[in-house]
Amino acid sequence: MKKLKNIPTLRDDGFKLIMSYYDFKEYDKKNINDFYIHGLSDDTYEIKMPLPSHRQTKHSIILVTNGSLGTSSGFDNFTIERNTIIVTPAGQISSLAFMSDDIEGYYLHFTDEYLSHTKVDLSKWLIHPVIKFADEELAHLLVLLKRMQHLNENEANADIIKLYLTTLLSEMEQSSDFRLRKTFPAHERLTMEFKKLLNYHITKDKSVSFYASKLNVSPNHLNKSVKITLGRPASELIDEMLILEVKVLMQLNDLSISEIAYETGFEDVSYFGRFFKKHTGNTPTEYRKMIESSD
Repeated sequence: MKKLKNIPTLRDDGFKLIMSYYDFKEYDKKNINDFYIHGLSDDTYEIKMPLPSHRQTKHSIILVTNGSLGTSSGFDNFTIERNTIIVTPAGQISSLAFMSDDIEGYYLHFTDEYLSHTKVDLSKWLIHPVIKFADEELAHLLVLLKRMQHLNENEANADIIKLYLTTLLSEMEQSSDFRLRKTFPAHERLTMEFKKLLNYHITKDKSVSFYASKLNVSPNHLNKSVKITLGRPASELIDEMLILEVKVLMQLNDLSISEIAYETGFEDVSYFGRFFKKHTGNTPTEYRKMIESSD
């Protein structure tokens, strides 16, 4: 596997920060933050890894056709292998642990604005972000991906790329694996909406009753629905999401522990410290020292 080392948290305009090497001509395109696609085995870049947890501001898709990679989406960790795709909607916290030396496939990202001509709802991927394709299904996707990569060499082709991207998303949802999950039961639909709300409100509102009110259900019903779907109640997901947010901010050395507490909605720094230790086994200071010692 490729050598791993820590890197700064990815910012909205910092796609190139995750690379130890990149081709300036290839990665200085004006539209790189709106849409980008590259092959995982391309020699025009090298990603620094592990890529620490960061909140995505764009939708991303990774398709692996050979080898494997380790990634996370929200609370869950995944190993993505041959003929498998992972979709991470904007707003999710994600990370990248490793890519095998024989990795092949594609990475692409795009914004909501880029596909503003059509209604794209990727929230359905929040519960099941990974699907596996049969060989014949994969062949259709590869035609589209190769064509998009070629077209992206010229920024004037944006309108054509948008059509290909829309077709790609449609083809993905026509796969046999995706169709098996297409009709979500009520408890999964509610859990998807709950996870969407968490992305936007977690640092301000931490009570189950707040999210239940937003979703027009009782706190008890929300807890039960989430537990049926994910094996743990909504209250635990709130705590897990909050810890994830804190861990992301811990990587920013310009923020003090008290500032991180404030940023994540804790007015009492002592309570923040107790909360963090309860869920991680370390105090905030101990956790930050662990990060620094691994650099």
